[in-house]
Amino acid sequence: MQKNTFYNKFASKALVAFERAEPSIPIVGLFSVIGFPLFYFIWSYLLPQPYENLIYRLINTFIGVPFLFYGHLLKKFKKYFPVYFFIGLLFLLPFFFSFMLYKNAWHITWFISNLTALFLLIMLIDDGVLIFLLTITGYSLALATVWVLDGKILFTYFQWMYVPTFLFLFLGGAVGSHRKQIAHQTKISLLHSLSGSVAHEMRNPLNAIINAMGSVQSILPEKPDRDAADSDYTLSRSGLISLHNVVEESTTTVLRANKIIDSILAAMQGKSIDPSSFKRVSAKDSIGSAISNFSFSSSEDRHLVKKLSKNDFDFLGDKDLFLYVLFNLIKNALHYKEKPGFKIEISTENDSNWNMIKVKDTGPGIAVSKREKIFDSFYSFGKKGGVGLGLAFCKRVVNSFGGTIKCDSKENEWTEFTICLPLYNSRVIKQLKKEVLRTKNIIVIDHNPANRFLAEKYFTEWGCRIDQAENSAQALSLLTRKKYDMILMEMEMPVMSGNEVSGRIRKGEFTGPGRTDQYKNVPIIGIASQSGTAWKQKTVSTGMNRHLTKPLTQEQVISLFEDFFFSEEKPDTETPVAALENKRGLVVDDNTTSRKFMSIILEHMGMAVTGAENGEEAIECLEKEEFDIVFMDIEMPVLNGIETTRRIREGSCFKTFGNYKNIPIIAMTGNTDPGNIALTKQSGMNGHLGKPVERKDLTRVLSTCLREQIS
Repeated sequence: MQKNTFYNKFASKALVAFERAEPSIPIVGLFSVIGFPLFYFIWSYLLPQPYENLIYRLINTFIGVPFLFYGHLLKKFKKYFPVYFFIGLLFLLPFFFSFMLYKNAWHITWFISNLTALFLLIMLIDDGVLIFLLTITGYSLALATVWVLDGKILFTYFQWMYVPTFLFLFLGGAVGSHRKQIAHQTKISLLHSLSGSVAHEMRNPLNAIINAMGSVQSILPEKPDRDAADSDYTLSRSGLISLHNVVEESTTTVLRANKIIDSILAAMQGKSIDPSSFKRVSAKDSIGSAISNFSFSSSEDRHLVKKLSKNDFDFLGDKDLFLYVLFNLIKNALHYKEKPGFKIEISTENDSNWNMIKVKDTGPGIAVSKREKIFDSFYSFGKKGGVGLGLAFCKRVVNSFGGTIKCDSKENEWTEFTICLPLYNSRVIKQLKKEVLRTKNIIVIDHNPANRFLAEKYFTEWGCRIDQAENSAQALSLLTRKKYDMILMEMEMPVMSGNEVSGRIRKGEFTGPGRTDQYKNVPIIGIASQSGTAWKQKTVSTGMNRHLTKPLTQEQVISLFEDFFFSEEKPDTETPVAALENKRGLVVDDNTTSRKFMSIILEHMGMAVTGAENGEEAIECLEKEEFDIVFMDIEMPVLNGIETTRRIREGSCFKTFGNYKNIPIIAMTGNTDPGNIALTKQSGMNGHLGKPVERKDLTRVLSTCLREQIS
């Protein structure tokens, strides 16, 4: 068994050496076919040597012919060529040249030729063991052949200086070959490491996309048979929304995977992590996302991870890259899941200087001498198949956030990784924000130079690149030539007002063909000397995101940064708040507390609210008063929300109320499964809100249902 193992290892080594030498095989054949006959005439007639043999040279020429035509050999012959390669090489180089050295009594010409042959062998075969075996075998066979033919070995021209010269070349070549082999193996190891990291990082997004495709299939109507008659298929509103959500989530997943792969490649090339995508991230949300999105092998593995984070904190960083960090720590810990009583705990802590996330497992632990090395590139400890890139990259990511990562452990009991991140209001974070803001282009459009100067002062303090325009013509010219990340627009400009400029920007009228979406989502901030609902409505109607009152303050600028550059979620526009002041809403809910809670939110947003306890009261209210929107609870006594909506849409219960077909009706329900959502749609409702109602969801619904009325 041991002999077979040795043979297999040796055969594998020889095959690898052959594959590396393969491109040079035809060159060896060319030198053999031309060189052996040519040098016969040189050594016989031009520079005569004591001994020459044309027949032997022609035999070597014949041996070299298959080398020359290696690329044209049939597959069945190529299969056995590696064996022929080493046997032929043995006779073409070490055997022939040492044979001629012995026959010429160690003449200096043949000693130099012998060194040349050895050099060629080293260049061709970059494996020291094979070079040694071929050389010793060839020299020994040649020595035995000369002894058999002549009965003696002549040393007429031998000099002792040949010995160190030969050994120097042989040993130096072997060392050089060994170093070349190590360099080659390092490249292979690097490729394996890179492919392993990329493959691992692709598993989670690919699994997520597979699950997304399954969700799409469950939403779509049944796939028709090939022989089925042509017919139309309908898709519910909720189904269409779900499809869009799946596509958006899948797109986000793919972008996240691309970002991680790009970051790994950048790390391999020694580049630093780009902070331009850093946002304000919730630690608690990140931990939850990591656990829910990690590709666990089984549900049992999922239950091994416990989330103990009670207190939350924010940090500045890239959420996708931070998920990669947590993925790696979870993956490394799960390698020891077979240990009895194994578990993983992820917790958060705070002190006066740092926020901390701790990932602790009850695995075998790590020795003190290894705890710093595990963060080195290509260093793997404790498991087979590790590529040694994960923790090194984790350290790069955490360091780029201004933090540190360290490892504590007790052997045979536990290991704990602590990620320390700076407080969000610290100097470190302020400096990181400046690095991000240095990449931002801001344009300030204002006819008053003092206002432009003040805005430039506040923005440049944070490193932003500022351009100024004193009128609409200058502004549109700059916007055509350059891409801006934020636009500050004076509302009261002469000639063309800020409203008109903003409207043209949103429509893409000035950007040229193929670039109409360039400023579709760029924040436009309206600035006016007056405040109030009328001005807010003007900013809303022309696509602006925010209304500010002059003069601009540092606090306002910082708030713009936080909302539009460092917020993970797209900030709500002021659409509902600004435009609800003259709107009336009807809240229908049998639960007094829920009704009051909803009324308080809507009234705070500027809407006048009337309450009703059930469907019959709601119909009476609609008959008596004018309303712009109805919020309808589903489960109510007397007349539930579904039946009430059907009666409203029919309109037969009304004598004076004429907007029964078009008034927006929004369902409020604790059951947000697809079946209940579909039922609300079928009854004639325009949308739904899950209880308890969140402000951002309410804002979304109001923006959608009241958009036409607002504009």
